[in-house]
Amino acid sequence: MKTHLKKLIAIVTALVVLSSVCVVSTISPNAAGTGAGLAEWALTAYYEGWDYVWGGASRGAVDCSGLIYSYSPTGSRTEMVDTSQEWGYVSSGIPRVHGLGLHQPGHYGVYVGNGMAVDARGTDYGVCYESTSSKAWVEWFKVCGVSYPSTGWVKFNGEYFYYENGEYVVNTSRTIGGVTYSFSSSGASDQTPSDMSAVANGSGSSDSGNSGGSGKKKSSSSSSSSSSSGTSNPNVLKLGSSGDKVTKLQNRLAELGYYSGPVTGYFGELTEKAFKKFQKTAGLYVDGIAGTDLEILYSDSAPSAPAKTEKKAKKSEKSEEAEEETEPEEEKTSWQLGDQGEKVVEIQNRLAELNYYNEESTGYFGDITENAVVAFQNASGLEPSGIADEDTVAALLADDAVENPLFAEDEEEETEEETEEETEAEEANYEEYEAEEVEADEAEELSVYEVAEDNAENAQSIVVKTNKLSKKALAGAIKSDEKFVSVSPEEHNTNFLMWMLIVFALAAVVSGTMFVISRRNASYSGKRSKSRSERMTVRYW
Repeated sequence: MKTHLKKLIAIVTALVVLSSVCVVSTISPNAAGTGAGLAEWALTAYYEGWDYVWGGASRGAVDCSGLIYSYSPTGSRTEMVDTSQEWGYVSSGIPRVHGLGLHQPGHYGVYVGNGMAVDARGTDYGVCYESTSSKAWVEWFKVCGVSYPSTGWVKFNGEYFYYENGEYVVNTSRTIGGVTYSFSSSGASDQTPSDMSAVANGSGSSDSGNSGGSGKKKSSSSSSSSSSSGTSNPNVLKLGSSGDKVTKLQNRLAELGYYSGPVTGYFGELTEKAFKKFQKTAGLYVDGIAGTDLEILYSDSAPSAPAKTEKKAKKSEKSEEAEEETEPEEEKTSWQLGDQGEKVVEIQNRLAELNYYNEESTGYFGDITENAVVAFQNASGLEPSGIADEDTVAALLADDAVENPLFAEDEEEETEEETEEETEAEEANYEEYEAEEVEADEAEELSVYEVAEDNAENAQSIVVKTNKLSKKALAGAIKSDEKFVSVSPEEHNTNFLMWMLIVFALAAVVSGTMFVISRRNASYSGKRSKSRSERMTVRYW
């Protein structure tokens, strides 16, 4: 009975362990284990607003390496580059691959394609989604435990990308499975693939020496772009798209003041630039592609275009003649979150001079730059909008620009005065200490000499008494000799012993006195040298 019971318990235990493993594997975030999966995992962390927790590596709470490790818990969290199967320097270019790891000393991030990265930056920032140029990334690497495609279709963030020789193609066309697809600068296809397992024409082994979409052999049918009138992706409108949805887009952009050209139903360069202006004004990522941000465009809270000057309005009227004409670029008078360029570098450098900004001048207007601008605006009595508008830039670049009050010079002067006062007090204490030491040394020296003098007097008294005894003994011996008194050998030996005892007693007293004097002198010398050493230490510490 007991044997059967033990077997039953063992079977139940095994089933529990097996079921727990199955559940864990089912909910594991890295079940897919692909580069696109890691990139989507990182974007999820950004959109859900995960917290930054040092050492965290679970959904909702991660640090920089934990963002990657929570998806692919393989290898070392601190040596991801060393354990990578392939890596390179960012300065030589980041490959067009979703889900690559990014590294700079002490920090990790995830490359999500199209020049963008996600990283868990810190407790004050959380998870950030910014351009790769906003941080000084040093290396890119393929994450251990994650598989990356070589050739074929990959779905990422609701769009479709085609990989050739390990990178997704951009700014080109491909005929795949008898269908011609166009790929934008971001690499997204203009159509949903009809066959995800199909291979592109001309992407076989003969092209293995090429990278991406450059220098590849293409058929005549693949060299031209296709319109979106076929099986177009209904969620994305971009350069080259056409149809009723483009017409609706142009009307909405015109209503908000971004578009002033003819409503043609064709997504041309003028429509693309108008949509980029909308994205910039709305604080969205500026790529000219109308995807999920269409929801904001058609919402009641969509921002209208900034008012134009009369001169710019005339230029805008001239651009209405044709969709393909280039719209004149507006002269920029303010800079805000998401902007980048040389002017942003100038603003960051000036903020650094005034002690509002202590980071590297990257040329990207991020959260840190915005906070520095707000601090300067508060100190200068301007509206703390965080936008470097015309008035803020003028006040910032002025010769009398307000420095950060936290770094005022008067505080430094007070610190110097306090230091001087402390030095003077220390010197006064040292002088008092030295005077006390001198008095103590003199008193000790006097005490030593008094003891020595007393010992000398005692020795002298003993010597005098001994001399008297010796004289009496000699006198007795002479007298006895003069009277020819005979002395027995016993008496003679007794007298001799007494005389020797007296001599030894005298020698012992003298030696003891000299020993005491020498010990006192040695002790006094040691204390004097120690006192000097302590005074030297106090003086030069």
